Amino acid sequence: MARILRIDLSQKRFSFEDLPDAWQGLGGRGLTSAVVAEEVPPDADPLGPENRLVLAPGLLAGTAAPNNGRLSVGAKSPLTGTIKESNAGGSFAQKLARLGVAAVVLEGSAPDPVTVTIRAAGVELEPAGDLWGKGAYQAADALGARCPGCGIALVGPAGERGCRAAAVCVTTPDGFLRTAARGGLGAVMGSKGVKAVVVDDAGGPGASVADPDRFRAAAKTLSEGIAAHPIVGGFQALGTSMLVGLINELGGLPTRNYSAGRFEGAPRIAGEALAEIMAARPNASPRHRCMAGCLIHCSQVYTAEDGEVITSGFEYETLGMVGSNCAIDDPDAIARIDRLCDDLGLDTMEVGAAAAVAMEAGALPWGDGAALLEALASVPSGGRLGLLLAGGSVATGRELGVARVPAVKGQAMAAYDPRCLKGTGVTYATSPMGADHTAGNVLPSPANPDYDPTKPEGQHQVSEFVQCYFAAVDTLGLCLFASLPVVESEELQAALAEAVAAKLGHEMPGGSLIGLGRRVCLTEKGFNRRAGFGPRHDRLPGFFAREPLPPHGHVWDVPDADLDRVFAE
Repeated sequence: MARILRIDLSQKRFSFEDLPDAWQGLGGRGLTSAVVAEEVPPDADPLGPENRLVLAPGLLAGTAAPNNGRLSVGAKSPLTGTIKESNAGGSFAQKLARLGVAAVVLEGSAPDPVTVTIRAAGVELEPAGDLWGKGAYQAADALGARCPGCGIALVGPAGERGCRAAAVCVTTPDGFLRTAARGGLGAVMGSKGVKAVVVDDAGGPGASVADPDRFRAAAKTLSEGIAAHPIVGGFQALGTSMLVGLINELGGLPTRNYSAGRFEGAPRIAGEALAEIMAARPNASPRHRCMAGCLIHCSQVYTAEDGEVITSGFEYETLGMVGSNCAIDDPDAIARIDRLCDDLGLDTMEVGAAAAVAMEAGALPWGDGAALLEALASVPSGGRLGLLLAGGSVATGRELGVARVPAVKGQAMAAYDPRCLKGTGVTYATSPMGADHTAGNVLPSPANPDYDPTKPEGQHQVSEFVQCYFAAVDTLGLCLFASLPVVESEELQAALAEAVAAKLGHEMPGGSLIGLGRRVCLTEKGFNRRAGFGPRHDRLPGFFAREPLPPHGHVWDVPDADLDRVFAE
């Protein structure tokens, strides 16, 4: 049975405990949110010792289920003041699950910087003074040399400094970084004095499965169904950057601080253009996977003309928020900003939103990638503008006197304008975790041709369903892209439910995927209510209702009464 590993950083001691009955059947986001809701005082300082940082592999991590390696990171967010979960791929979650660990709970605060190494034999806390201040890439390389083949979760200089847009970085099997980016959870890790958590799964018991034969049959059905879905070919050819052209054509691509929905430079940063660039450059690859067992390979390795690797995981969100939202149409410049943000341990979505606010204020020139790169490079040395951007979009707007800040509950929106994509707008408004598309992104799909994302009617119902579904997927630890074929197929939904039942030896908590996700969301909502958040916080900034969005003139017109119906008990 998987256990909880508690690490008291203040006292430098650790202990294992059995998973309580109330948390049986939970993993990933479901478990991080359960721990935070139960153990963190709602009025706790997010950067104080009362906060918990929880690292939890999904329920299916370490098994033969496809795309099962997402790691959930949870805490009270310093960016929003609400409960928060953010997740990333990489190797950490699968290795943790193979040690029989359902969650690592970091408590208190180390008096001096440490690294935490988790092995089958126990836990070691070692001084990290030699790594403190180093970029995430350099620190990960040093730790990887000490412990070859280990999974690593770590922070960069932004997390060490407590920047509220700081991310937790996770290593991939081949040495790249992925980020649990949203909500400033890297600042929580840094506030606890933890540079890195290292997992060595050698000698571990492996992930437990109650009925292995039944599980293998369900996993085989899932793998075959996901691999056969047409969307997989699109991801393999273009990665998530294939969304640039689609969202731009819909008129929902954030441009110049959400002042327009179509960017004239979109063809230069779209997936098709990136594919041509990668095809012509040495060492580049349009297909890369961030975790073992991935069927989709939606990542890329993006290089310079001389073959120097710039970044891996060149995602749509970065192209939208750092690219079109800042009017930057040079993919090489965006890639280098992406690389620097990974090394600093920063969320590119929050940074892109903050940068566009700064550009509107005249603190940076529109479209100047070099100026943005220079500003961010000053974060380790305490540069004023760099630290301002690393503090998030709301803080940047407040400091520079800009009222048009695209954020909810303190967190910036992702690269989907809610005036055009109103189901996603409802999620921005009502998610327990601020304007987070990963909590329930609602996009048009050939599987549902009657859905109109621009109409206000019924969007609260669509958003609530997707929020529940995404919460369940994050609890299981599946990649959201692998879950898209599942939501369209009753056969694959049944196979996923069968896999969970075979893993646990009993049916899925909540009785279904949607039931499981609803349970998670209500737990999160409950924490937020105790922390003082209510319906008045579940609103979008007023400019979305006042300013028609070019080129189609859409405005935000979903009624507040509909927003109040989401997760109404």
